[in-house]
Amino acid sequence: MPTLRPFRGLGYALDRYAVPAPAGMRIADLTEVVCPPYDVITPAQQVELLRRSQRNAVRLELSAEPDPHAAAAATLGAWQADGTLERRTEPSVYYYRHARPTAPDEPAVSGVVARLLLEPFGAGVRAHEHTLAGPKADRLALLHATRTQLSPILAIYFDRSVHHDHLLGLPWTDEWRARDGDGLLHSLAAIEPDVRLLDHLSRQQLYIADGHHRYETALAYQAAIRSLPVLTDAEPGSLAADWVMVVLVNAEGEELEIQATHRLIREADDDALRSLVRDPDPIWQAIPVASGELAARLARLQTAEQPVFGLVLPGNEGFLVVGNVDAAEDRMRREPMSEAVRGLDLAILHASILDDRLGIDPGTIATGDALAYTRSAADAIRAVASGEAKAAILVRPTRLEQLAAVASAGDVMPQKSTYFYPKLLTGLVFYPLEGE
Repeated sequence: MPTLRPFRGLGYALDRYAVPAPAGMRIADLTEVVCPPYDVITPAQQVELLRRSQRNAVRLELSAEPDPHAAAAATLGAWQADGTLERRTEPSVYYYRHARPTAPDEPAVSGVVARLLLEPFGAGVRAHEHTLAGPKADRLALLHATRTQLSPILAIYFDRSVHHDHLLGLPWTDEWRARDGDGLLHSLAAIEPDVRLLDHLSRQQLYIADGHHRYETALAYQAAIRSLPVLTDAEPGSLAADWVMVVLVNAEGEELEIQATHRLIREADDDALRSLVRDPDPIWQAIPVASGELAARLARLQTAEQPVFGLVLPGNEGFLVVGNVDAAEDRMRREPMSEAVRGLDLAILHASILDDRLGIDPGTIATGDALAYTRSAADAIRAVASGEAKAAILVRPTRLEQLAAVASAGDVMPQKSTYFYPKLLTGLVFYPLEGE
């Protein structure tokens, strides 16, 4: 089972960023200095965040300097020296809350922030998604430079017990608040470590929902630190590098939103792409649909049994591509994966369309050149119209129960199978990997 502990968080100084608060409370407004995690920051957003504040966390998370990792480390050190950032004197656990789009001022989804003892995937902590080598190499270099985990991982668990709710009502006096780019309010509140809460959470099966690259990066960093001769025999958990910062959310009690991540095909044979709608196929039938209507059609088919996706080709041609359940099942029997994965739209798409028909195999995908990704169906359509992409594939979002089934089977989905919304903010708290 997982092991969870409090930690001495590093954060923007409460007194420096203070706002009026009730008596006995210390509250900081960090809207100008927080940023999204690195993997969703577009170049335009990076520029805007850099302009927003000289103290914005993007200067750590995704620096624009020629040597971004060294620059992040220097900036982190300077901010601690000048009082921009301060570290708590005692270990804490935190509540993390964020609002939903329907009520942007009311944090409604709650989680607990703690440090989690690293372990290989498969026992107390399970993954559900493939990762890419490039992002892991980048994050590892940043971690070696800063020796600080800048963004928390999101992990979910499934707990229906009444006892659970009683453990999430502890008082706090220190709180950090910020709004994300969509105007949704996020808050982080420090609480005294509660043994009952941590023990209860340590009995849960955890599933990594968001942050697979960061978890694997933390494992790689731990291995590097423990390879040092003086640390090889250190007791498990005795080093700060043995832990990873995580936000734990009970998926039974919170409404988590997963959005679709659409595929942009950047490299493929033009005739092979056209054959997807021109030539008969034992699995797929292509039905002409206006490209602007594809997202709505997919939404109406969200729970349909058969696999389905939208295809956009040059000339603003749109197609709803609907699969035959039996034929798809027969094709997927050849794939070395669990039954939970074989039934996923994205797994069927990657095997029977990208690989079989377009020659885009897993090795090609891993290079990062053949595919690009976007959450916006409109942006996907525009990318095809502008020639940025040769085609776009619009997909349905993965459901939470599908994620749990895949992770429980010890298997993983294709890359970019889930996009949890909203993203946890970077800058509410950092976890330094020294002095713990």
